[in-house]
Amino acid sequence: MDFEKFRRTGELSDITVIVDKTEFKLHKFPLFTKSNYFKKAIASTSAPYIIRLDNNFPGGAEVFNQLADYFYSIPIAIDRKNIVPLRSAACFIECDTLSTLLDKHFDEIILDARTKYDLTIPLLLLEQCTGEYQIWAKQTHMIDKCLECIIELLNFDVGLQMNKFDREVIVRLPLEWIVELIKLCPTESKRCILPLVKHYVTMHVLEQNQLQQITSLSSRKSEGEHYSAFTPVTKIEDIPVTTADEKRTIIDEVVRILGDAFKQLSLVWLNSIYEKAVELKCQSEPTLLSYITQAMLDSTDQDDGIENIPDDVMTRLLEHVNKHKEDHINDPHLLAKLSTLIDSYVEQLRQRGTLTSEQFVKLASCIPKEQRNSYDSLLLALDDLLKNEKSIQLSNAERDELLSQVDFSRVNEETIVACKNNKLIPQQLITDAALALCVKLRKQLEQTRNRLHIVESELAKSRMTYTSSSKFRSRNLNSSFRLPSRFRTTYTNTYDLPDSSLTYSYSKYNHEADFDYALPSRYLSSSSSSRYGSSYTYRY
Repeated sequence: MDFEKFRRTGELSDITVIVDKTEFKLHKFPLFTKSNYFKKAIASTSAPYIIRLDNNFPGGAEVFNQLADYFYSIPIAIDRKNIVPLRSAACFIECDTLSTLLDKHFDEIILDARTKYDLTIPLLLLEQCTGEYQIWAKQTHMIDKCLECIIELLNFDVGLQMNKFDREVIVRLPLEWIVELIKLCPTESKRCILPLVKHYVTMHVLEQNQLQQITSLSSRKSEGEHYSAFTPVTKIEDIPVTTADEKRTIIDEVVRILGDAFKQLSLVWLNSIYEKAVELKCQSEPTLLSYITQAMLDSTDQDDGIENIPDDVMTRLLEHVNKHKEDHINDPHLLAKLSTLIDSYVEQLRQRGTLTSEQFVKLASCIPKEQRNSYDSLLLALDDLLKNEKSIQLSNAERDELLSQVDFSRVNEETIVACKNNKLIPQQLITDAALALCVKLRKQLEQTRNRLHIVESELAKSRMTYTSSSKFRSRNLNSSFRLPSRFRTTYTNTYDLPDSSLTYSYSKYNHEADFDYALPSRYLSSSSSSRYGSSYTYRY
């Protein structure tokens, strides 16, 4: 029987369902057989049957209209745009047959996204799971399936090719799903999720002027290239309004969940987030500072890691490190790397001619004097700084402060030669540096002599020693190696004399056996015997 006619006309209707003030004239039998929700509702009421679906029904009257068609076995269209509302509504009315059908379609869509390496598909589905569908999408595991698909695609570096639509969707996702994505990502693969996390935090936390600064730096590094996943392209007006408390929560949660992978992000971006964390008084401020310090130290291993950092940003970064330098004094390895970084940065400023006296003092004071590797870079930078015309305007106190940053007893010969003619550097300091260098070289020479003496003593112990007497002269080797003892080889022949009961035996020296001891038989190719004795042929 064709039930579509009764569905369209409402003929012989015996139940009314009201959804958002819209009445649906239906019949008990199809609802009773396909929905446990209506089965319970009909059993708990009496005729005339009027059932009102509360405001929590997902999708409203439009979605229920499709469900009503399904109850009457009328085919309904299922695609990526309506599968989440339909699945949520099917869960609400407890329609198991429709739920199974929709789950199958949903899995096929996710499989298609994996096959095509298309990040847009799971992001589109995930965005539909927000709002009124979020509770039901979580209950039906649609959110979990989307998140797992996104992580799998990000592991194939699909995140580096995100388009504008993908970035806009990411910004609209709730923080809890971003946190869940980070948790799902394996520790060894945290790098793959950094583009997504960075874009989300950038658009929600940073102000417009900070966005412009980061964008300009990114475009400077990749001029003429396509947008990377680290370049924000979402319009400011499209970003949901984020309060100060929400920004604070975003920073703290992302830093806590992402862990050490956070320091793999760019140094300029880390500094912007850190300054925002200081402004918002985030709990993650000390952790961010440690990540910045580590990122700075790691940047020394790159060819142009420091050159891309603006001078004002680098100065602020080093100021942050200087505030907490007491935390790093107990780590000599960290101090050594930090000293190398600062010296490299000072050298860059010196070569560009942009080093100021204020910067010099701040940079030099980041490392305690007694724990710095060397002072050659600082002294060369100070020499150029004092030769500058502006340095003439410095007061004696300011000049003394600059000179006090350098330990002249820890510079090499080339540095002394380069700075000896600078009249603004007191000659007494140059003299002290030369004397300290002499003392250092004298100590090195003495240490070299001591090492040579030890080596000669060891060699003397292994040399041969001789002892003489009136009868002979013997040679002794001071060695534990001894040649094996050589024994003469003899054979015994026993025979009986005729007409006698006596038996005689004698021993004869075996020359051939003894010869074989001196020259093993493997070097003898053949032998022959004659009445004149035995002869041998040797092989080489």
